[in-house]
Amino acid sequence: MQRNVDALRDGTFDLLIVGGGITGAGVALDASLRGFRVALIDKGDFASGTSSASSKLVHGGIRYLEHGDFPLVYEALHERGRLLENAPHIVHPLRFVIPFHAGARVPAWKWRVGLTLYDLLAGTSNVRRSRPLPLRSLRREEPWLLPEGLRGGAAYFDAQMDDARLCIEVMQSASAEGANVANYVEAVALDRTGARVVDRRDGTEFTIRARQVVNAAGPWVDALCKRAGDSSGPYLKPSKGVHLIAEGRGLTSAFLLLHPADGRVFFVIPWLGKTLVGTTDTFDADGPDRLAVTDADVAYLLEGHNRYLTPALERRDVLGAFAGLRPLIASRPGDPSALSREFRLIESPGGLISVAGGKYTTYRRMAEVVTDAVARRLRRTRRGRTARYRLNGTPRQPWADFRKRTAAELSARHGLSEPAARHLVGRYGRRAVDVASYLKENPEGAVAVVPGEPDLRVEFAYQRDHEMALESADFLLRRTRLGLFHPHLLKAPFTGGGRDHS
Repeated sequence: MQRNVDALRDGTFDLLIVGGGITGAGVALDASLRGFRVALIDKGDFASGTSSASSKLVHGGIRYLEHGDFPLVYEALHERGRLLENAPHIVHPLRFVIPFHAGARVPAWKWRVGLTLYDLLAGTSNVRRSRPLPLRSLRREEPWLLPEGLRGGAAYFDAQMDDARLCIEVMQSASAEGANVANYVEAVALDRTGARVVDRRDGTEFTIRARQVVNAAGPWVDALCKRAGDSSGPYLKPSKGVHLIAEGRGLTSAFLLLHPADGRVFFVIPWLGKTLVGTTDTFDADGPDRLAVTDADVAYLLEGHNRYLTPALERRDVLGAFAGLRPLIASRPGDPSALSREFRLIESPGGLISVAGGKYTTYRRMAEVVTDAVARRLRRTRRGRTARYRLNGTPRQPWADFRKRTAAELSARHGLSEPAARHLVGRYGRRAVDVASYLKENPEGAVAVVPGEPDLRVEFAYQRDHEMALESADFLLRRTRLGLFHPHLLKAPFTGGGRDHS
């Protein structure tokens, strides 16, 4: 995947997608597999908005059962199964524990009914059946839980991912299937014939011609609709979600908890050797370009964690924090947690098709529906092929066998430590061999970027050449996650391409 802005000027595309988050990437892949000539642009980096600021979960959303969103949960559980099959190097099972507490907003019996329904809705796509945890077993298995009010619990399975890496992987797959994708290209005007755009790297302005334009800009959907002359909105009621990152605390499972202040669901999750605490769920009026983590957000999440788990987290323990804006549909009144995570297609008078709402787990199905609408517009009848499509880094062999064998080969061939080799295979899948090949010319690339972290210097060279990483944040926040764990790196002079910070 390489940036070729000049190719965007070449002829007329069947489809131009504005937005390089997971929805746009999914549409680009689906449409390319159907034989469409596809272009995709984003004014920033791929996954630089909501698609890198999620809870890192591929899940059915057990809490949505409380709002009666059974079809959404059913669809999400089955999409979860597809992702576990089609991207096993990025998406993997994760055990969750729900502790039951006396006087909680959701009583134990309701959780038990919900988990039974969750298992039934998953059907053959279930990761593993839920099971009860008597108090003695719970305290033995999860010693981090404070004993006050604890009455037992239950365990179930969902899945976890690196959200930015999954988006990049889908984008790479689309590129491999013929899509022309480019980051840092902004659409400044839209009409029936395409878009007037600016290359934000050099300031040049030009036109991309397309038979159909899709607005997949996430929380920027309303802004693009206005740019296309659609004044019927706003279509979104954005909700801000904040997460905190702390050092790893030895957790072997994730926890689903109810916040003591308002009863909302939040998570404490082991992720990439660290601990993730989130999320908030509040209406936001500042817009996606001015999103910030406030002191109140931090205090809220620390209060939730410390109500249930030991040792307590203090502000000094927080390594970093990030905020994302959920592009929820502005169709229901009430608090943000009650808004549906379903999505909606909007067809503007000027011909623009926009995607509002949705959740990360169901991106593939959303993209299929969007591409179906585009196909009808273009009078193309090919059906989608993404349900069984294995993403670019997914090996043909069973994942467990491939991971073990390839890690051993990389260690033997390039002198990598076993943890370093496992890291490359776990992040890049079958492309780990290509990443490691850079070590032939640069053996020093086997050194860790930050002592104690698994990321290797050699990865920057590969990300520069094959993952369209251009700015320091591209390398540190999305291709790797080092900037989340070590925010000071973002302020230091940075040179990508496998060379060291100075």
